[in-house]
Amino acid sequence: MNWLIIAIIAHFVLALVFVIDKYLLSHTHLKPASYAFYVGAFGGLAVLLIPFGFSIFPINHIMISLLAGTVFILAVFFFYKSIQLGEVSRIAPIIGGMVPIFTFILTYFILNERLTVNQLMAFSLLVLGGVIMAWPRKQARMISGLNKIPLIKRLPLAILASFLFAGSYVLTKLIFTQHPFLDGFIWMRLGGVLGALLLFLLPVTRRVILETSKEIKLKTGQLAVFNKIMSGLAFILLNYAIFLGSVTLINALQGVQYVFLLALALFLSKKFPQIMEEQINKTAVLQKITAILFIIFGLGVLVYV
Repeated sequence: MNWLIIAIIAHFVLALVFVIDKYLLSHTHLKPASYAFYVGAFGGLAVLLIPFGFSIFPINHIMISLLAGTVFILAVFFFYKSIQLGEVSRIAPIIGGMVPIFTFILTYFILNERLTVNQLMAFSLLVLGGVIMAWPRKQARMISGLNKIPLIKRLPLAILASFLFAGSYVLTKLIFTQHPFLDGFIWMRLGGVLGALLLFLLPVTRRVILETSKEIKLKTGQLAVFNKIMSGLAFILLNYAIFLGSVTLINALQGVQYVFLLALALFLSKKFPQIMEEQINKTAVLQKITAILFIIFGLGVLVYV
């Protein structure tokens, strides 16, 4: 069950990364295209791992690896685009709920993965808990200063991001079933570089990337670099968890990330309200407690049943 511990740690780091991401997108000149570009570009640092383990895959496995990395960068772009256009609290439950569902469907057909009855029960509890935890409330908001755009206009982006994330994770698991972790990880990060190159080659996104690079201030750049280092750490941990365990169940653990996000939101709303605000009333407390109970029961089923 080492994969479970590793996945939980990864989701904690991702929660921290998510908070910084939202701050950067809401308070700085960083745009989704430039952010996704730098995620892919920084992934190229994986070449530093080549001396520790690297081999040439069969051509079809190379293509799958590169596709997994490219699709992930596109998913990042559409994800940040969807949360930039409006309240993250409305997008989070959609993406958090649909990624594990898409993963479940894709693993069934691509990986021929079949969950046991207990695993299906845990999957359902974890996904339900995550959706309840992230479900939007009028009393909770993140300070962004963004114009609100109707949910119906952002929904296609959220669904597309969810499908692409799920597809990337399933392709990742497919490679990990055939090759050592480090080899697969390096090839897929090279795919991320291709994804960044694709964004740069498109005239619309290239203009945004170049303009953003000129506008970024030193402190903003330092914070973004630190956040990408943390994101890279979380991504390695999450990939290693996928290497060890079920990609379907690991994605279902999204609800655990929301628990960490809640804790961070409560802390930041007290200490740094200019970054994030979380107002808690009786209804919100009941909602959070219900969600946490579902998540705890789901984890309990995974560990003890």
